[in-house]
Amino acid sequence: MVSNRKSSKIYEELASRQNYLVVQANDLAKAFGNLKAFEHKVLDYCFSSVTKDSRVGDVFTVHSLDIMKHFGLTKNGQNYRRIAEAFSRLNENTALYIPETLPDGRRSIIMTQLFSRIRFIEDGLVEFKFSEDAGPLVFELKRNYYSFHLDELGNVKSKYSLILMKLWEAYRLGNREYTTIKGSLEEWQDWFLGEEKSWPAGLFKRNALMVACEELEMKFNADIDLTTVKKGRKVIGYEMVIRDRRMPTTAEVIIEAEKASHQTDIYDFL
Repeated sequence: MVSNRKSSKIYEELASRQNYLVVQANDLAKAFGNLKAFEHKVLDYCFSSVTKDSRVGDVFTVHSLDIMKHFGLTKNGQNYRRIAEAFSRLNENTALYIPETLPDGRRSIIMTQLFSRIRFIEDGLVEFKFSEDAGPLVFELKRNYYSFHLDELGNVKSKYSLILMKLWEAYRLGNREYTTIKGSLEEWQDWFLGEEKSWPAGLFKRNALMVACEELEMKFNADIDLTTVKKGRKVIGYEMVIRDRRMPTTAEVIIEAEKASHQTDIYDFL
């Protein structure tokens, strides 16, 4: 029999796996750093099928032709294969660990998957169903956190930019103009590279963080301030502040409200 101390240590090791651990819906936005850019886009396309009326157990359908059209891909066998391989990777690489507390107080972790099944049909139709455990998180994520439109996600080129967009959504509070994201070097690398990869801090900042920051600043009218956190000469983390310049200022909101107050309403004549 495994001692309580050893079993507790094993639990802590599982719970430390940042790239898989999902406590609440917005954690999904930070997961799956191991996916490639196109796989992230296909996953977001799947999320776009979710509506406010979606329920656990619903089967969703998308067609490969629609995916090709949306992402500007040529209709050919190579891109059919590319889409099929993306779904294969989504099936294999979207493991989730969901912590819970049992009625008797014991802690546990549910080891599950994002999808319970994906069916790829020979005519290009794809059917998929989210798992019983992940479904509610997906629906809450779509309802409360994803404010980017699908066409905006589709225009992003870099995998790292897509990941940063999702981190932005996960950390922003409502429609706040400023969002702060803090994390250790290990956490940032888990988010961007997946749990199994590690880069030197300078290389990671240049080839991942700066690539993502520059694309978001260019395409989403954002200002991003990235601060490297050091302990002595050693890089131990990063702090990022994102300003969403798409958000109206207080003055602009007041002006629009004043305009609306002067508009003629049919009830003025009754």
